[in-house]
Amino acid sequence: MESGRIEADGVAGRPIRTISAAALAYWAVTSLSLLATGGLDGAAAMWPASGVLLAALLLVPARFAPATLLACAAGSILANLGMGTNLPMAAGITGADLVGGWLGAVLIRRWGIARPSFIKPRDVARFTAATVIGGVVNAAIWAVVGGTGWQSILSWFTTDTLGMLVVAPMVLTTAALYDPAEARVGRPRSGGEAIALLALVAAVTLAVFSQSRFPLLFLPMVVLLIATYRLGPFGAAGGVTIVATVASLAISRGLHATHFLTGPPIATAFFLQFYLLVLFATALPFAAIQSARARLTAERAESERHHRLLAEWSSDIIGRISVDGVVVYASPAVQRVLGFTPDEALSQGPMDLIHPDDRETVLANWRGLVAGRPGHDVCVYRQRRRDGAYVWLEAAYRLVPVQQTEGRPADGQGAEVIVSVRDISRRRQAELRADAAMHELRDANRLLEMAARIAGVGHWRYSIATETLAWSAEVFRLHGLSATDPQPTLEQAIAFYHPDDMVQVRSVVHAAMAQGGEFECAARVCGGDGLVHHVVVRGRGEMAADGSPAALFGIIRDVTEQVESEAELRAAHLAAEELAERAQRLVDIDALTGVASRRRALAMLDEALATAMGQGQPLAVAVLDIDHFKQVNDRWGHGEGDRVLRRVARAATEAVRATDLVGRLGGEEFVVIFPGAGQAVALTLVERLRTAIATSAAHPADGPPVTASIGIALYRPGATATSLLGDADRALYRAKAEGRNAAHLAA
Repeated sequence: MESGRIEADGVAGRPIRTISAAALAYWAVTSLSLLATGGLDGAAAMWPASGVLLAALLLVPARFAPATLLACAAGSILANLGMGTNLPMAAGITGADLVGGWLGAVLIRRWGIARPSFIKPRDVARFTAATVIGGVVNAAIWAVVGGTGWQSILSWFTTDTLGMLVVAPMVLTTAALYDPAEARVGRPRSGGEAIALLALVAAVTLAVFSQSRFPLLFLPMVVLLIATYRLGPFGAAGGVTIVATVASLAISRGLHATHFLTGPPIATAFFLQFYLLVLFATALPFAAIQSARARLTAERAESERHHRLLAEWSSDIIGRISVDGVVVYASPAVQRVLGFTPDEALSQGPMDLIHPDDRETVLANWRGLVAGRPGHDVCVYRQRRRDGAYVWLEAAYRLVPVQQTEGRPADGQGAEVIVSVRDISRRRQAELRADAAMHELRDANRLLEMAARIAGVGHWRYSIATETLAWSAEVFRLHGLSATDPQPTLEQAIAFYHPDDMVQVRSVVHAAMAQGGEFECAARVCGGDGLVHHVVVRGRGEMAADGSPAALFGIIRDVTEQVESEAELRAAHLAAEELAERAQRLVDIDALTGVASRRRALAMLDEALATAMGQGQPLAVAVLDIDHFKQVNDRWGHGEGDRVLRRVARAATEAVRATDLVGRLGGEEFVVIFPGAGQAVALTLVERLRTAIATSAAHPADGPPVTASIGIALYRPGATATSLLGDADRALYRAKAEGRNAAHLAA
């Protein structure tokens, strides 16, 4: 029987009846066993009562174990008192009988078995281990309360253990035949066969143990294996129980097939126990293996039947293709889709019927599939039908790996390809029409596209009258739950929202419940899976016949990707603006000296000219050139020359006004623009500028001292930027001609 859950209408569903029956059976078998042991001078082959107790503890729910133990203890004490045992000894014997059974049941349950399964070898092994441990505990208790020697203690262990091993499986398998919880157990093919086989086991056992002329102890094993093969675990457990019972009764009456044994009766009992243990160790594992094999065979047959039904009755074509492209199987659906019988389809070349325009696509997809590259498991193409028309097909491929079997190395390549082919002609035509319409009406259908996207999201409905909320599967997914989870209440649903959004959502929902109408809000959902989703909730109130709100219906759309994309776009926009600003600064500022670049200086000169012409303000422009700068480079190197340029630029910037602009025209030539400066102001500023440059190297560490020659031009009506720079440049050369380190005003 399968270990697992126990249905309420099975044996476990009637615990009081089961406990009562267990107590009565425990009293009966204890009394009979005590009467029967007189034939062996007190030595019993097995103690069936221990098996009755273990089976009862496993049949009832665990919470009824104390009641079961008390009931069986009462039966044990009554049976012992009835045989003349005093009360203290009867209580001690009862403890030595019951504790091991209780411990065995506890171990079996703790090892994850609700009830032992005798169709699984693993459960047989665990059951055996638990009973042996229980027998050891019982023997230890008997050694304390009444054991008189090692033979007595060993006998107690063997009889109790064998009783649990033999009787408990018989009780459990018999109960399983009437227990709906164990409906999957393999039952005998017919009641008549079961009775006949078990009767045969009893007859053969009786015949063997009622004579002592021939050593025929192997015959019960033969018929027992036959009963096990035909009846499964029930036959094994029942057969072992019958052999144990018949053999014990026969030996107690002096009839036995162990005449060749000499010694005290305890030796005969030990031999019989060993014989029964061999029967148990042979029959029950054999039944488990047979049952497991039968179960696997049935499961495989059922699986094959399902696959055959799927292949033969599916509306899609199911096919098998070898890795070299040869079609080895096509399901009957090929005739409905393409008009060919399966045999005709197999006789066609793999590419003969593919539309010429799609053959390269199909071949490329096939090569990628066989090579194991991702993204090649689905292919859409056109194929010719028997009537000559082309249909659109969608093929979904699955590469089946090589199984590592003898003679077939697992080299990682596919053994064959399983393909499911579906006729998508209508869908494809609809897609093509939709694409064409989308291109023509893209702008006009922008709102319709939004509605189409919304139509595919989750929906929910809240009944105001019944206060029940119904979510679709997609809504469960958005909340990180399974669609099989129970429907939440309204407050439970609102509790999923982010604490910062919960008040807004509750307010919107309650307003819609009170007033009806449409509503919409954006919020964040904190899902049960730990993820946070940005969602938009839209809905409207459904009105009752009297005009009052009856329900709310709405949809919820996950806009997490949109929100994240917008955040990324904003970040990218800010980064682009920063880069543009940085690029603008690089264009407007001379990289070496830090003053305005030539482009910026000329642009500012144009702006200053426009102001001077428009407002009639004065304007002066100076062009300066560092004297003997080539000698600085030649003597000190270009690195020192660059330091001189930066020093001159810094000195010039500090010497002029904040409204003036210093720019580098190129090389060692600079321009200075003096907005609003007439002749007197310009000459004063230029002289201050010349002096600042000449004295800029106040310390040896500042580098070689230099001077500058400066030409000055004043704005006059009609002047241009080119003419002003030209006048200043000519004045510069006159200053150089007059000895340098001087400033000259253009005529």
